Amino acid sequence: MMCSVKTGKKIGDYTVASCIGKGRYGVCFLALDPDGKKVILKKFRARMWKKNKNANHYEAVILSGLEHPAVPELLGVINNRQGYYFVLEYKEGLTLEQWLFDRKKIFTSGEIYRIGSQMFEVLEYLHGRNVVHGDISVANVTDDGEKISLLDFGLARYADGENIRFSLDYARAANVILYLLYSGYDGKGSRPWHEELPLTGEQREFLKKLLEPEEQFRDTGTVRHEFEKIF
Repeated sequence: MMCSVKTGKKIGDYTVASCIGKGRYGVCFLALDPDGKKVILKKFRARMWKKNKNANHYEAVILSGLEHPAVPELLGVINNRQGYYFVLEYKEGLTLEQWLFDRKKIFTSGEIYRIGSQMFEVLEYLHGRNVVHGDISVANVTDDGEKISLLDFGLARYADGENIRFSLDYARAANVILYLLYSGYDGKGSRPWHEELPLTGEQREFLKKLLEPEEQFRDTGTVRHEFEKIF
C-alpha cells in the first residue's frame, strides 16, 4: 500500500498532515482533529482486513481495556468509503529504530537502564491484564528522551499459556535491549552477542533467560526487578 493520501485530505473529522509509516497490514498517517490536536490514523489494507476478519477485533478490544500512559488510547473508529481506520492517541518521540538508524544515536548505560525499566514496567501492566503485545521491536517503541511508549497492538492477544505466552514479549524485549547495547559497540560484529558485548555474567545470563521460548521467570515484575538490579 502506497502512502497515496494527500496532505490536507479530510478523513472523517480529521485532516491528514503526513504519512508516517506503512507495512504489511496497512499505513499510518499523522492527522489533526478539529481542534488541531495530533492523532494517528491507522488505515488497514482491505485485502489483509478481509483475510484476517476473525482476528481484526483483537486490537480494538484490547486497547479499549487498557489505560496506561505508555499505551496509545483508542480514540475511535472510522469506517467509510475511504476505508477502515483506527483513530489513536499520538505519542511524542522518535521510534528507537529512528534513533538508531536515522540519527545514529549511541545509547548510554543510563539511557538503556531507563528504557529497559520503563519497557518492563509497561509489560508488567499488560501481563497483569493477561495481554501479550506480541510485536515488541525497535520500530514499535518510541522515546522522547524521558519516557517511552509502546505502539502497534495489531498482534496483541490474550495469553493462553500455550501458544500465546508472556515469554514471547520477554524475547522481543531482549532483542530491543541488544539493539541498544550494540549502538555503542565498535567491533566487527562477527561473534555471537554473548561473546562480543561487554556484559557482566549476570547481564549475559539474564538476557539468555529472556530469549528462552519457555517461561523462565515467576512473573513480569520479577523480570523488571532483575533488570533494574543488574543493569
